[in-house]
Amino acid sequence: MKLFLIPSLNPQFLEKRPSKFLIQTFGRSLMSTCKRCNRTPLDTIISKWQGNPPPYCLRCLPTIRIAQSIFSRYLGLTTDKLEFFSKNPLYTRALKALLRGIGHFGLSRPQPTMPPIAIVWNFTHNCNLRCSHCYSDSVYDQETQVRELTTTQAIKLVDYLAAIGVASLSFSGGEPLLRKDFYKIAERSSSHGLLSTVSTNGTMIDDRIAEKIADTGVSGIAISVDSLSSEFHDNFRGVQGAHSKALRGITACVNSGRFKEVIMAYTLTNATIDDIPGLLQLATEIGVTRFYVSRILPVGRGIHMKHLNVSKSVLKQLLNQLAKNFVDYARNQTGVVPLTRGMTYFAPQCARLSNHEIFPISEIVVGFEERHQDILGDSAVSLFQKFAEYLGGCATGLTYCGISPEGNVLPCAPATGFNLGNIFEDGLENIWINNPVLNQVRQRSRIEGNCFDCQEKFICGGCRVTAYGETGNWLASDPSCPY
Repeated sequence: MKLFLIPSLNPQFLEKRPSKFLIQTFGRSLMSTCKRCNRTPLDTIISKWQGNPPPYCLRCLPTIRIAQSIFSRYLGLTTDKLEFFSKNPLYTRALKALLRGIGHFGLSRPQPTMPPIAIVWNFTHNCNLRCSHCYSDSVYDQETQVRELTTTQAIKLVDYLAAIGVASLSFSGGEPLLRKDFYKIAERSSSHGLLSTVSTNGTMIDDRIAEKIADTGVSGIAISVDSLSSEFHDNFRGVQGAHSKALRGITACVNSGRFKEVIMAYTLTNATIDDIPGLLQLATEIGVTRFYVSRILPVGRGIHMKHLNVSKSVLKQLLNQLAKNFVDYARNQTGVVPLTRGMTYFAPQCARLSNHEIFPISEIVVGFEERHQDILGDSAVSLFQKFAEYLGGCATGLTYCGISPEGNVLPCAPATGFNLGNIFEDGLENIWINNPVLNQVRQRSRIEGNCFDCQEKFICGGCRVTAYGETGNWLASDPSCPY
């Protein structure tokens, strides 16, 4: 499986002055509403891709023709693929966010979008478990909604995110299923065309609940399974029986056949690292699509659990094996996709093992997903890889941010103690453009130490929340990197 850039339209060429200025100006013009036809040139192009072209506006025509030439050559999609591409809200929203980002921030490496493409919403502080490493320091079995958004406010928030062009919304927590209005809010998100997913401990899910979640239009679900041992998992999660209920939940979601992605999410510890091969085998037997390996992050209650971290030498061995598994999956399309969270240096290791042909563009986007293959076929991987150095690595402040249960904007979902402003009071777009922390994090060329010297920093960049949690500096080198 070969992944190539198109040299004639390599963005590195466009980054050179004066092309950088011209590209920024062109991005703005492509996304500006024409006073004559009341459409943006991009909307006209997308309508043409969909087979319903409106009458061309003579004022927009030069911009449209240039853009069509660039898109057809750079996206590398046939006419029928462009039609499928343009009818998928995820792709059109992401494309618009990218072009608006270029129009506002200019063309850069890495490239911020405008607005963020993806948001993880810590939907509630409440939880039915007492996880020892919880980044959000969620509250066990207590009513917390007095401090959280009401149902009316939550609906308003979803409507707002859809209106400004966010493409993906993931519900996390706490335990999101504990909010009685979860199903209503998730359905609202899906009805807007947002890619809606949920991360859960799985203990509340049986066959009926799996169907109820699927009815909302949620396309992906991640459930935590931290060990082959029920004893360790239950102690780690703080409630007896959590392990068996999580396995019941993940099996119910697979058996429903209604989710594009069913993910087994594992938290790496020195007590369970030897369980990973068995967990991968279990994931394959159950029929999940992905296996996530996450680190304990130095935030929330995770600050007090550093003694469970593996050594760098052990982590390096693990990443090497997971990278081999990932490359094998990409080439053979069999088994479960292994990915990491909080370990952006996984992508460079995949690249090194495959002669820079196969690696995830971010911690969750690889191009091999069924939802992408169904629409774009073999074009999916090469399309995503073209943007790797511009949209790859740590997504904080670039294509992604978090939201707290109160509606506060977070640099990323685990950075729960770092409020950047409230969506209803300050507006996400205003925060996204003007917040000094986000603007600092975007300067990957200013990252210090080993991360600055690393040749792979544009497809990695290090985990920014780990850097901040360990050093107090958003631009510090990621101290967890074993390479």
